Amino acid sequence: MRFLTLAAVSAATLSLAACGGSSVDGDMSDVDLPPQYDSLEGLVSAAEKDELETASESQMSGTATMTGALAIGDIGEDEDLEALGDLSLTANFTSGTVSGTADNFALYNEDTLEVDTDLTGSLSINGTISGTSLTADADGILNDGEDHTLDLAMSGTFYDYEGDLAVYGDVSGNIDGEYHEGGFAAVED
Repeated sequence: MRFLTLAAVSAATLSLAACGGSSVDGDMSDVDLPPQYDSLEGLVSAAEKDELETASESQMSGTATMTGALAIGDIGEDEDLEALGDLSLTANFTSGTVSGTADNFALYNEDTLEVDTDLTGSLSINGTISGTSLTADADGILNDGEDHTLDLAMSGTFYDYEGDLAVYGDVSGNIDGEYHEGGFAAVED
């Protein structure tokens, strides 16, 4: 499961911060996600291959609700786990703001795509929109038997994806004070 090397949280017996930093793989054109995120594979692949046009002015008017996924990767002793959760965003293009949540996280084995550990908790997302760019903070606590504090920054671009408004970008920041990287993708409902 390579979704931007979606940077992550650790297994129930491992500290989230134990694995140190990670780096984005760079070529995510061969995307393989757990079944519930299959609808995002085309978006991720097209964005990584620079095959998408930025969103048009008409697509970025009023308010749009978008759903997708947020991930944090290379976690655990063997750095073979990724935290992947549901992403819900509301983009208000009139006020230039974005808000939302990321929840329903689980740790997935990167090789088998199987759930290693379910996580409780959620991240609150608040940020701004400028042109076709989105910047936001994603903060909160996830729990794998222990509380882990996440303080992440999101940076992405709005695209026209097969006629639908979509957003795709990077996530970086700290989990329990240690730096991690990942990514996010969402499409208008």
